[in-house]
Amino acid sequence: MERKRDFINQINETTAKHGLNKYNQFNVFRTMFKMTEEKHLHSRFIAFLLNPKGTHGRGTKFLELFLEELEMPNFRLDGVTVVPDEVGKSELDNIDILIQNKHDDAIIIENKIFAGDSNKLELDSEKMGDADPNRFQLPRYYNKATAKGLKVVYILYLTIDGRPPSSYDDFLPCVKDLLIRKEHLKHIQQWLTRCISELVDDCDLKSAIVQYKQASLEFLNDIQLAEDLKRITAANLDEGYNFWVNKEIEGVNHADLVLAQFIHVKWHTVYEFFSNLRERIESTFGVEVSEIENKQITALTHRNAKASITLSFEKNDILYYVCNDRAGFSIGIVKESKCDEDYQKILDKGYANFDFSNMQVFDLIDPSCSNGLIDKIVLECQAFCVQK
Repeated sequence: MERKRDFINQINETTAKHGLNKYNQFNVFRTMFKMTEEKHLHSRFIAFLLNPKGTHGRGTKFLELFLEELEMPNFRLDGVTVVPDEVGKSELDNIDILIQNKHDDAIIIENKIFAGDSNKLELDSEKMGDADPNRFQLPRYYNKATAKGLKVVYILYLTIDGRPPSSYDDFLPCVKDLLIRKEHLKHIQQWLTRCISELVDDCDLKSAIVQYKQASLEFLNDIQLAEDLKRITAANLDEGYNFWVNKEIEGVNHADLVLAQFIHVKWHTVYEFFSNLRERIESTFGVEVSEIENKQITALTHRNAKASITLSFEKNDILYYVCNDRAGFSIGIVKESKCDEDYQKILDKGYANFDFSNMQVFDLIDPSCSNGLIDKIVLECQAFCVQK
């Protein structure tokens, strides 16, 4: 009883802190865009405000505030260009935002909300293995920029919580020295507030920044709320199962609103599972693994659809896959016609389509359980690939 009371208190304190019942008024950004769009929404809107040549008409003012707020001093503003821009809308060398001036000083901005770091072997340097200088995403961007004659003066790593990039300890010192970690919920929100303050009169631009600021605040806060609820549940799996699945809600404030958050807890659990599995396969086999299918995760966790989620990778000229579907987990070879030797079911059907009413699936909310399952899958993959 004491554990249950403590769990309920933690739930109530967390939802109160995040102001769960204060959101969801009309917002054009929430209406028109998927708030998960790091590239097509968040990076482009930030780049638009930073660009002195943008149609906002404020010259370098928003950029100056940005450099000041995010503590990047002494960057010369003459001849500044920002990519992507309103016309091209395309990244350069996959860098989310690249700022450079006429002196070839450059700032690399990597915008991370959901996506993990793309740490992989370059196709033209596979033989170098772990020694490949382009294996890690931020060092790869640094090397590509310097190869073009740019002097990178800052590498800004934007996340929700200021976490370091994965494999940071393996970065070269010259990259580590340039890295600045900042938070969306704190630093970008404060910068947007300062941009709004610059626009004294009401105008379309001011309204747009206000709406983006509110939409991104709610979205990022929702992510943080889901992660906090996930953390509390991971530490109290039995109590969490009774609450989320069995709907034992006595003592929970705004219980219907809180229960509605379970789709987000499930989403993050499945997403983090496949992100970690993807990273483990890449590091174990020294290969590039396909991107995570976010739409499939959403269908699975938000709509209870029987969606399959697949990761694929190529090793020794053979295209392999790891899949979760209605049969549970399987591994195999991608080909049009399969025989029995081309695929293998692993574990049991209890993991079919990540049904969280199944206790062993629910337990994956706990990272230790999730990592244990990943260990088993990777071992099965190694054994399967050795046979081919």
